[in-house]
Amino acid sequence: MLVLGVSAGASGARAVLAHSDRPHREPMARCDVRRRPGADVGEPVMSAIRTLRAAAVDQGDLVGATAVTLRTGIDPFVVENATATTTRQHVRVFTETSAQLRYLRFTGLLPRTGTVALYDVGSSGLSLCVADSASGEVLASRRSAVVGGDQFDRLLQDHVAGNGIRLDLAVCRDVKERLAAERLTTVADPDTGACTVVTNNDLAALVRPVVAHSASLLRTMATQSRTAPSLVVLLGGGAGVPSLQAELESALRIPVAAAPEPAAVSARGAVILAAADSAVGTRGW
Repeated sequence: MLVLGVSAGASGARAVLAHSDRPHREPMARCDVRRRPGADVGEPVMSAIRTLRAAAVDQGDLVGATAVTLRTGIDPFVVENATATTTRQHVRVFTETSAQLRYLRFTGLLPRTGTVALYDVGSSGLSLCVADSASGEVLASRRSAVVGGDQFDRLLQDHVAGNGIRLDLAVCRDVKERLAAERLTTVADPDTGACTVVTNNDLAALVRPVVAHSASLLRTMATQSRTAPSLVVLLGGGAGVPSLQAELESALRIPVAAAPEPAAVSARGAVILAAADSAVGTRGW
């Protein structure tokens, strides 16, 4: 039987389709759906669900269980109402943090004892969480718009503008993603043809102040929760910035690890939750 996991956020939805007894293996199919301006979060979630259910049918199978994860602050009834009007199959809604911790525990990345900090860099901002590794209890959480994928893109946009190159944010996002795999890249102004080179060091210098700010927030959270995380785990699409891990380790003086496929951790966790839900035959909220 197949299970479907979906993570929803400000930028849209990410979904993965997998076998219920192999939720940790390479998904059978996956998709990303961008959120339209003005649309609520339920729209990309349902689009992702429909797309992967169709993929399951094409392979001669059906989706037996679906789980959706939502970041704190997103109303779960938005998703519940959307799914209720378009499908007869029950869709379970979980918090994003519970799915992330479930997947990280499954991969063995979480410490067995003590606390861990989740540093989730989404497009619209940063979600910070300090949680107990064993129980999954959230001890402290905070959201900041200072660090995020969109913010990184704007920093790059301002940087190249200082060299006379005008780029829109979508192009800057592509430049940032290229720098995750390359030491440098060349960008060109689409109107004038003028070019400049952007390097990993340039991006590191741009993000250093905002990363330092986030490290300060995390230290404050640890103090307030009276705990000392033994590990910081990088999550989200913005976790691919090359200098992020080193900058955080330098600022916090504790180990920092990048989760495997950091952008997909929430969706992969949703798959595991859907598989567990299917196994016990859970119904209702």
